[in-house]
Amino acid sequence: MFANYVTVATVARPQKFSVDQILDAAAAACAEHWRDTTIAHVARAVGAPTGSIYHRFESRDALFGALWLRSIDRFHVGLLDAAQIDDPREAMASLARHIPRFCRANPHDAKAMTLYRKGDLVDLVPASMRERVATVNDAVDGALRTVTEKRYGRLTDRRYRLAVLATRQGPYGLIRPMVGDDIPREFDAICVASAEGILALGD
Repeated sequence: MFANYVTVATVARPQKFSVDQILDAAAAACAEHWRDTTIAHVARAVGAPTGSIYHRFESRDALFGALWLRSIDRFHVGLLDAAQIDDPREAMASLARHIPRFCRANPHDAKAMTLYRKGDLVDLVPASMRERVATVNDAVDGALRTVTEKRYGRLTDRRYRLAVLATRQGPYGLIRPMVGDDIPREFDAICVASAEGILALGD
């Protein structure tokens, strides 16, 4: 007679910390230690052993790359909303104004966005993340091209370069030294004035 065997399914232990909780801890640690932040800093901040972090993220760059991507995605929400404004001049002003406002309201995300340059991060993250990093700006780039064409009536390479400088590079260059600190509200108007002056060069 054969013995009856009962197979007991192994039930996976529920994860104690969500990905967002780990990323929140990474953002808080990054605000204090910036590029010197370690997995140990994050583990202490979230209250988990380092092994638990590595179980979810295979490397330091995978963790902080995921934090960078989440922060960029949050930043892009306001840019995409601004690009939907019907008046292209006001849309451009709103795009420029969004940078100081976002960085002021979201200092941890703003700091996390300074961890990497996109071109460098593509080579550092695991293969599964590379396309996501490489294409992270595609939607906002497309939206800016649409607004630029509406602003000038015709899109040219020069006008698009001016639009990028006016609404992205210029405002961020003004704000970058203050990221993580208090950003004076007057910089909202400063960024808009700078953008309008640059855009006028394309008229």
